Amino acid sequence: MNLELSVTEAMSTPVATVTLDTTAYDVANILKEKGIGCLVVLNDAGKPVGIITERDLALGVVSRNLKSKEVIVEEISSSKLIAIAPKSTLMDAARKMDTENVKRLPVIDGDELLGIVTVSDITKLSPELFSIMVETNEIHNSEYPYSKNEEIEGICEICGSTDSVNYINGRYICKNCNEDSEGEEE
Repeated sequence: MNLELSVTEAMSTPVATVTLDTTAYDVANILKEKGIGCLVVLNDAGKPVGIITERDLALGVVSRNLKSKEVIVEEISSSKLIAIAPKSTLMDAARKMDTENVKRLPVIDGDELLGIVTVSDITKLSPELFSIMVETNEIHNSEYPYSKNEEIEGICEICGSTDSVNYINGRYICKNCNEDSEGEEE
């Protein structure tokens, strides 16, 4: 098992960032262009101070029927930055994700943003660790980011693709394989 790998071995770099005065419209376009799910928010001094996700856009703009060009990041981003140190292991990251109920952790050394580690990064390098995370959730039956009804980034247990997956009948399955299996039942 690769549980003792450093988060620096799994993190993605460079990290896409925005400032507090960036509009939600610009955020959505950056996420779309880069094919990513979050951006780290920097203050005027370039220090990481928060994170903005697709969920923040959905809940902060779309669900409130606001105009995305009139809403700035500062109004809708997570105000508390939950990060991890570069010396931490993947197991440390998994524990922190569990404890803090997050799927992404910026890797920060002092005030310097080095990278970002996600559930998907952990799954790619250490599928065993992801299994442990899921089993822990089932044992504790807690409100966990990998709940059975929530779509997460992971590996489909049918086709093996790295994609958004749902926990269905004891397995993590991507949308395509789930639609295929539903079609076979009819």
